[in-house]
Amino acid sequence: MSQSDKPDMNRRKFLGGMTAATAGAAVMATPVKHVQAAAKAPRWGMVMDLRKCIGCRACTVSCKAENDVSLGRFRTVVQEKTWGTFPNTRKEFLPIMCNHCEGNATDKIPPCIKACPEYPGKRAVFTTQDGKKIRYRQGATYKRPDGLVLIDKELCIGCGKCIDACPYGVRSFDPFVKAGKDPTKQAADKCTMCDHRIDNGAEPACVNTCQGRARIFGDLNDPNSEVSKLVAEHKLADKVLLAEEDTHPQVYYIDPDNILNQLYTKRKKDKLDHYVDQIP
Repeated sequence: MSQSDKPDMNRRKFLGGMTAATAGAAVMATPVKHVQAAAKAPRWGMVMDLRKCIGCRACTVSCKAENDVSLGRFRTVVQEKTWGTFPNTRKEFLPIMCNHCEGNATDKIPPCIKACPEYPGKRAVFTTQDGKKIRYRQGATYKRPDGLVLIDKELCIGCGKCIDACPYGVRSFDPFVKAGKDPTKQAADKCTMCDHRIDNGAEPACVNTCQGRARIFGDLNDPNSEVSKLVAEHKLADKVLLAEEDTHPQVYYIDPDNILNQLYTKRKKDKLDHYVDQIP
């Protein structure tokens, strides 16, 4: 290599480069706590804006595709009803999913979890975004510290008690998945609010594909989140399905036309399979 081809590495430039690199490293090493306040465990929830739901059922289809929901089963559905006679008619839609209930004020345990014979089960640790460790108990049906009510099918015994206990009829047996603890029976299934997507910083599939943006997802513990602002602005504390059940759902409805009371009907277990199979 000739002298002219060698890199220019004189002392002044070398020291200048070292100074810049040292400064950059110092910035990168700044503790996160000095940049951003410590995060608390979130409390995930959803607002359904019934003024915007157009009944397209993109939510239903995307949920099945994202979660590989079994044939003939749906984790989220849309009820509909047509009012009036032609040509003076109107159609209203009511999206329904697992409410990821908080539980009553006394014990904060949803009825499905109370009914599960496999709860409380093994110990688990939930890690917040700032690294805080929160210990909790899992089970065949259990609630994470971030409010998501989930099912561990490996621990499920297929007893169906959670299905009986859910006042909303949004649980059913999965005809293609065996209960982990009793393979002679089928495992229970329901909406997970796409926990795998949430854990990776993405919204649930139904929210991501909603054409009218009728579904709004976020952290109810964050007063600056859109869901928290909507709950406060529209006074949605009691705008939930079956408020009288005292389950404290984390799914709220903006419902100026009182569709909840006009359209929603409580579903019983003996009608569940028919209902689930017949949703288009």
